[in-house]
Amino acid sequence: MMNLINLKRILLGLIFILLVFSGVWLVVTNQQTISLNLLLLEIPAINSGVVVLISFALGCVVGVFASIFIFKLLPLRWQLRQSQREIAELRKQNARPLL
Repeated sequence: MMNLINLKRILLGLIFILLVFSGVWLVVTNQQTISLNLLLLEIPAINSGVVVLISFALGCVVGVFASIFIFKLLPLRWQLRQSQREIAELRKQNARPLL
């Protein structure tokens, strides 16, 4: 009997195989060569499919780092602002003279 973990592994394996196949297909079908001049780095003639594949991979990495920033750092900033508001409120309460 297949449990959920094995089903997830099989699904992830199939997705990985599909991504590898589509990457190879992209490189094989786009045989045009292009040369890139990136300010300090000049790349001679290279397969356009490889350029698209590398651009996609770098975009994924940048997206992962951006999502880490958005979903980890921004809630911490919100929590810091909440704490600062609470501290300011407590200071106001302590500054009032007791009757």
